[in-house]
Amino acid sequence: MGKINLFTLLTAVVVQLVVGYLWFGSHLFGGVMATAGGHGIDFLQTDIISLLFVVLSSYGITHMLGLAGTVKDTGTALKNGLTVGGFVIGFPIVMLLNLMGISHIALLVIFTYLVVVTTVTSIVTLKIKA
Repeated sequence: MGKINLFTLLTAVVVQLVVGYLWFGSHLFGGVMATAGGHGIDFLQTDIISLLFVVLSSYGITHMLGLAGTVKDTGTALKNGLTVGGFVIGFPIVMLLNLMGISHIALLVIFTYLVVVTTVTSIVTLKIKA
């Protein structure tokens, strides 16, 4: 297992929190992801388990992006983020959630979120390191 840069992990955590707040909040798709009680996901009321999942998923994202190869320019970072987000992370999670009975619109929102987070993490990490 390769070394994970703590700075890259922190970047992935911040990207997940910012994109997640915008994506699942009332700004974009809050109504699509409404719970059974009719309330959207509130990112400001996160608990310890949610923060633990964000850190663990950020570790997974940075590990998969690190395994995918060395990124030297923005085009490669974009391709790397789209490939890892779509095929390595997005499709398996969406297939699992489909088996659990999540609606197709919610699956599309979740899949797109995973691809966006992975792509933005890859590009931001490249730009900050440069």
